Amino acid sequence: AGGFGSHDNNNLPKITHKVLMEIRISRADGSFYVRDANPNNADLPDDDPFYGSLVLGLFGESVPEHVRRFLEYVDVKYDVDKPLPSYSRSKFGTLDSGSGLLIGGTIPGLDITTLGGGNVLEYSGRVLPAKLWIEDNENAPSRDAASSRRLSHNAKGLLTHRNLDPTPSFGVTTRTDIASSLDATHTVFGCILEDQNGFLNAVVDIPLLTDTGRVSRTTSEPVSAGGGFGGSPLASSVFTAQRAIFRDAAKTFGDSRLEKVYDGKLLRRIEVTKVAVL
Repeated sequence: AGGFGSHDNNNLPKITHKVLMEIRISRADGSFYVRDANPNNADLPDDDPFYGSLVLGLFGESVPEHVRRFLEYVDVKYDVDKPLPSYSRSKFGTLDSGSGLLIGGTIPGLDITTLGGGNVLEYSGRVLPAKLWIEDNENAPSRDAASSRRLSHNAKGLLTHRNLDPTPSFGVTTRTDIASSLDATHTVFGCILEDQNGFLNAVVDIPLLTDTGRVSRTTSEPVSAGGGFGGSPLASSVFTAQRAIFRDAAKTFGDSRLEKVYDGKLLRRIEVTKVAVL
């Protein structure tokens, strides 16, 4: 695997923890199972499941609260009767085509709700505290440590979290020219040290739905949906039609959230199958 080449380790905060994350990407039809080569799909050589792993380095000295919150979803003992949310059952679902920010840490069944006038997390019938990912700058061990919390989003493979967001959702930068506006709204708390099999390169070549309703790759012109990275124009038109329905509903009900229900949605299943502290 080797080191992740986009980082200059001399310019990054000290890495205090390492986390293994194993990931898989489905075929266009959403499947992962092993099957024989289909001669009818000879023109779609890339429509095979992808399996890879990431080694993440966390900046526990400069942003200890962010790292503490992240590790709460890594070091989780499985309990069939009282399960707790874990990154081992999470997904990567969207990729912002403007900033190149890949959104992961989405745990199915984990919702934020209101209880007693405050926000809480709800999972599998249990109510959990919604802890904010906030650093205590006043009690930082040093001025240098406090200032390093504002690490810029200027490299590929940085881990970041939206400020004041109590959910475990996190972002991964996929470009070096990422929008600087993220520096004001997100906090970098780690980086990818190793990317076995090229997960990030695979992700940016997956078709997604843009805010215009078109199916496109993040690195090229719009393409069709379905069947590899090409596929049926009909499938593309169906997705676009669905997009139009939701946008019309948004205008009718005055709910701006519906306008971006499909924005950046990756048209593959991307699932985390294992996480562990190394």
